[in-house]
Amino acid sequence: MFTGNKDFYPTPQNIIDKMLFDLDFTMIKSILEPSAGKGDIVETLKKKEGNHNKYYGKQYYQFDIDCIEADQNLQHILKGKNFRVVYNDFLTYNTMKEYDLIIMNPPFSNGCKHLLKALEMQQRNGGAVVCLLNAETLKNLCTNDRQYLQRKLTEYNAKIEFIQNAFLDAERKTAVEIALVKVQLPEVQRESFILERLRKAKDQKEFQAEESTKLIDSDFFKAIVKQYQLEVEAGIKLIKEYYAMQPFILSQFGKDEKTGETIQKGGCIISMTCSKNGLSVNEYIKMVRSKYWNALFENKRFIGQLTNNLQRDFYNKVEELSNYDFSLYNIYQLKIDIQKKVVKGIEDTIIDLFDELSYKYHWLDETSKNIHYYNGWKTNKGWIINKKVIIPLNGFYDLNYSWGGFRPSRHDVVSKLQDIEKCFNYLDGGLTEAVDLEESLKFAEEYGETKNIQLKYFTVTFYKKGTCHIVFNNDELLKKFNIFGSQHKGWLPPSYGKKDYKNMTAEEKAVVNEFEGEKEYSKVISNKEYYLFDGNNLNLLEEKTA
Repeated sequence: MFTGNKDFYPTPQNIIDKMLFDLDFTMIKSILEPSAGKGDIVETLKKKEGNHNKYYGKQYYQFDIDCIEADQNLQHILKGKNFRVVYNDFLTYNTMKEYDLIIMNPPFSNGCKHLLKALEMQQRNGGAVVCLLNAETLKNLCTNDRQYLQRKLTEYNAKIEFIQNAFLDAERKTAVEIALVKVQLPEVQRESFILERLRKAKDQKEFQAEESTKLIDSDFFKAIVKQYQLEVEAGIKLIKEYYAMQPFILSQFGKDEKTGETIQKGGCIISMTCSKNGLSVNEYIKMVRSKYWNALFENKRFIGQLTNNLQRDFYNKVEELSNYDFSLYNIYQLKIDIQKKVVKGIEDTIIDLFDELSYKYHWLDETSKNIHYYNGWKTNKGWIINKKVIIPLNGFYDLNYSWGGFRPSRHDVVSKLQDIEKCFNYLDGGLTEAVDLEESLKFAEEYGETKNIQLKYFTVTFYKKGTCHIVFNNDELLKKFNIFGSQHKGWLPPSYGKKDYKNMTAEEKAVVNEFEGEKEYSKVISNKEYYLFDGNNLNLLEEKTA
């Protein structure tokens, strides 16, 4: 059972009981077990579900459980037990589904990353996390990931219990000390930044067709609104026809009590459910609105260059819109509100990328050359991103598996590179000719080209050790990225881009000299509109085309 899988340590029953103790299962329905092994934890949950059904009558637990397991042999065991295996690698698992509980005994060799991933998933909407870790993960904070995990556990007021000899009598024995971590992340309270604007819009008369056309000069929006209107009109006619025919479409015949003659009796054969008397016009309209608002948020021409996190956040708000008409005016108001909302999110995303390409991995020998240090404003700590950077991003499947090989088209790889590209899209303002990132990676995969894959703003090279080398091909755009990051970090003088070099103080000149030099700074002064980024001037909701 354990041969070839050094990380597989089945969870002892007494530890599973500790993991489940004190959980409020009346609040838990959806559960994820991301390191399911042969299903010991899931089996205990199933027994709890069944026992509760047996002894508590109509009040019972009913769990919706998803499993993730990398080992193929263990996957077969799980499926043989009729457990649902939804994916094979938790660290690259990407889903919109929300879980009330993530419970796991991840590989001790990589438990830190697994717990961080679980916390990241739960912080989107709230929920519980229960995790077993090698105690050293929390006691020996020798890496940035472990230090970050410690901060997050403190922030969420996690309960941590250290247990010695937990696996000495286990199915697979080890003397390692473990930490049992329990975290309850608060439910996310989402603000309705859309509804207030749309409530005002609902009280106003719809603009005339010509005025609406001026507001949004787009054939795409006009076409989809027209399609919506046709579908609603056709549906309303169908509903009204149904009610007109209802007295004549009956389920059975019977006899008149007085005359004994055969007559039609009540009970309609066709049942249009949703309301007490069938599907109402208003209910139908609401359903169609929901369908079209959902379609709009799934269309790249509308959500365009939003990063994955921002797309997910806005997608969660679609249900709010089903009470509002799907019209050109409301689409326009929605675009305005989203534009205002996302500018800060975009800037935060760019800063996150600036940190990721520089500080996040700076302690690794290979990635320590990602940045060039300089003495920042009022500090001796500042840096810029070099033309070539290295990040942990694996373009290869594990070669120990039968399907191993070069796979840069995997979702986690494409998603990461798309987010980097989108940050540069914001800074670039659509000036660079488009390159289809996914198609380029699929082409490289098909022909086994692992090196110098040309994308829109950079080339990428993948190595089997799990790293990706990125070389930026637009020096001026990279300079703009570094200026943006350095300004937001406070490493450039407040006068940067406002004063000519000759009018700067000696201290200001010293920083500029280390950052780029007088000649490069003169480019910024002569072309401020390009180098000094202003997200408020961008149209962020329509995808640029070549």
